[in-house]
Amino acid sequence: MSPSGLELVEVGDDRTRLDTFSDLMLEITPSWSRTTEQMLATFELDPTQRRVIARLDGEFVGFATVGRVWVLPIDNPTAWCELGVQQSHRGRGIGTALLAWSRETAPTIGKTLLMVPCSSDRPDGIEFLQARGFEEYDRMAGVHLDLEGVSPPDVKFPPGVRLTSLGAEPALRASAYEAAVEIFADLPDPVPVSAGTYEEWRLRDVDTPDGPLDGYLLAVEDDAVVGYCRLLNEQRGRVIGHAMTGVRRSHRGRGIAQALKHAAIAWAIERGAEEMSAENAIGNEPMRAINRKLGFVPAPDFVEMKGSAGEGPTT
Repeated sequence: MSPSGLELVEVGDDRTRLDTFSDLMLEITPSWSRTTEQMLATFELDPTQRRVIARLDGEFVGFATVGRVWVLPIDNPTAWCELGVQQSHRGRGIGTALLAWSRETAPTIGKTLLMVPCSSDRPDGIEFLQARGFEEYDRMAGVHLDLEGVSPPDVKFPPGVRLTSLGAEPALRASAYEAAVEIFADLPDPVPVSAGTYEEWRLRDVDTPDGPLDGYLLAVEDDAVVGYCRLLNEQRGRVIGHAMTGVRRSHRGRGIAQALKHAAIAWAIERGAEEMSAENAIGNEPMRAINRKLGFVPAPDFVEMKGSAGEGPTT
């Protein structure tokens, strides 16, 4: 039962409400928080997305969002669903009300399943979902690197390969997209994921407020992109996140991924970031080994829980 006085306030594209939503995310789920500008930018990619903020006795205490899973086809039945409640207000039925709203909302945008991100250091959140019919779908191993006192590493690419960025050479967009298509296709996800169309890739990965173009690092050989490392401003610039590091099949095993990682660390240090974060698929041992070699240490796992938008079992 929801507590007396609880309201779920629709956010839409109202900047004041998006500011509140962003503040709540930064407080409750900092690892995947977003700014107002980042959320506004996603409406072109997914105009069906919806958000609410939970207000209890005049105070905003939680949030929920439902929208498309961007790396899956637009007609996939699974919706992305983020939930959060302030620590001091948990256990009062607010999360239950937010999940109920999410389950009611998903069918209105053509979705029958919900994918909810959780963190392994919040087992209560995972248990909350398990008690409501959700099951673990996927898990990414989190790592982080404290940048305090770290010197920029040497960046050495193999002969014939050079470092640049989409900011420095925007004409390489088409080649970068070709690399992304191949790299996404090889990701060890439970189901195949995709870079999407060129236009979707531009909206999701390139022309985004959180992803500066000079942080979209490219390894180039003979004017073709053979690998890239995409960096994001997280937690309002305090943390630099590795959204993706990948190398084309023809160029793997030559040290390009490690060189891109070195370039990423140097880029983050130059911009005064305090920390770097990354997530690796459990089965992606080559990249996990590179991260260990670079000094990254374990952080909480990123856990995806999947369940029905109704009350039935996961399908």
